[in-house]
Amino acid sequence: MADLTGVKIVKGKIGANTIATGDGISGMVITSPAPGNLALGTVKEVYNLVDVESLGITPEFDANNDVNVYRHLREFFRLAGEGQKLYILLVAQATTMVDICEDTNEQYAKRLLIEADGEIRQIAIAVNPTGATTHLNGMPDDVYNSIVKAQGLALWAFNRHFPCQVLLEAYDYAGPANATADLRDLPNLKATKVSLVNGQDWAYADGLTGNARKLADVGTALGTLSKARVNQNIGENESFDLTDAIRSAWLIPGLSSHQKNVEVHADLQTLENKGYIFGMTYPGLDGVRWNNDHTCTEIILDAEGNVNEHTIAYGRTLDKAVRLLRAALLPKVKTTHPVNPKTGKLPIGVIKNFEGIGDTALGGMVSRKEISDGRTIIDADSDLIIEKILRVKFRIVPYGSITEIEGTVNLKTNL
Repeated sequence: MADLTGVKIVKGKIGANTIATGDGISGMVITSPAPGNLALGTVKEVYNLVDVESLGITPEFDANNDVNVYRHLREFFRLAGEGQKLYILLVAQATTMVDICEDTNEQYAKRLLIEADGEIRQIAIAVNPTGATTHLNGMPDDVYNSIVKAQGLALWAFNRHFPCQVLLEAYDYAGPANATADLRDLPNLKATKVSLVNGQDWAYADGLTGNARKLADVGTALGTLSKARVNQNIGENESFDLTDAIRSAWLIPGLSSHQKNVEVHADLQTLENKGYIFGMTYPGLDGVRWNNDHTCTEIILDAEGNVNEHTIAYGRTLDKAVRLLRAALLPKVKTTHPVNPKTGKLPIGVIKNFEGIGDTALGGMVSRKEISDGRTIIDADSDLIIEKILRVKFRIVPYGSITEIEGTVNLKTNL
C-alpha cells in the first residue's frame, strides 16, 4: 500500500556538535583600585564595553586613578570583538605580578581559572604599580621573576585539565636590548606557555603620566590572541592590523620604556631575536602588526622529530588537541573490553576502536585546518587486567608559518 503523499522528507536528527568552540575565551587579572560597582577579588564575566562600564570601569576611572584598567579591557574588545567572553579579576593595586602568578592561596590567577571552570584558553596579567621600579635584566624585577611563576601557573592549570597560555605585561622596559634578558635562553628555564609583551601604543601612552605611561599593551595582545585561530600567528600581516585611525589607536608603535620604535630602531631586531612581543611597522604596508608570537623558551627539535611549543600558536594548537582528545576519551574510562585469552593483551578490534576515537578528534582539527595531520597510536601491550591503564600516544603535525620571505631580483635582457 502506497503513501498518498508521494514524497515524504523529514528532518534528520542532529548528533553531537563536532565544531569545537571557546578558543577565544580569555581571562585577565589586573591590579587596580576598586571601581564603584565591583569588589576587588570578584571574578566577573564581561562581553562588551557596556558590561565593563557598568562595573564603574570607565575612561574617567583610569584618568582619576592614573591606571590602565579600562584601557586594557577596551583594547581587548576592540581586537577580539564585542560578544567575546572575557573573565576579569581586579586585585589590590599593591599585589605583585609574582604573587598573582604564584598564587599560593588560590586567590588571584588560579582563582580566575578555577571560577571559569576551565573555559579560559589564554590569560593576561597586567599591573598598575604605584612606586618606583627596580629593574633586572632590562625589565622590572617583578616581571622577570614572574616568568618562572607564570610557567608554574600554566603547568598547574594543565594538570587540572584546563591548559592555557599566559601573557605578562612587560611594563617599564629599561633596555638596552643587548643588556636585556634573552627569553630564548633563560637560565634553567623553558617557559613554553609564557610570553612577554613589551610593546605599547605610544601616542596613547604619551597622554598619560607617571607609571601609567610605561604600560605594555597586553590587553591588545590578548584581544588579538582571542580573535586568532589556534594555529595562527598573532603577528600575521594579512589578518591583524592593530591600527585604527578613526579611534586614533596604534598610530605610532613604541616600547613600554615609552620610546617610539623609531627612537630604538637598532634594538628591535635584537628584541625580536630574544623573544619579546611588540608592535612594528613594515615599509610599504600601512598599519602596525605584532612582530611575532614568541614564548619564553629556546627552539627545540629533538632526534625523534618532536618540536617544542616555542610559539603561542604551537602551544594553543597542542592545548586544543589535549582538550578535544580528553573529551573524546573520557566517556571510555572504566568501560570493559575483551582481551586475548591466550596473551591477556589487547585484540586488534579494541586497538582499532580506540585509535578511531582519537583519530576522529584529530581529524576534526585537520578538517578545520588547525593541524596538518594527526594520528593515535595505542600500545598493544597495555594491561587492562591488573594495571587497567590504556596507554596511548598522539602525534600531531602543526601548520607551518612564514615569518620571513627571502628572494632575489635581477634585471634581465629576457626571461
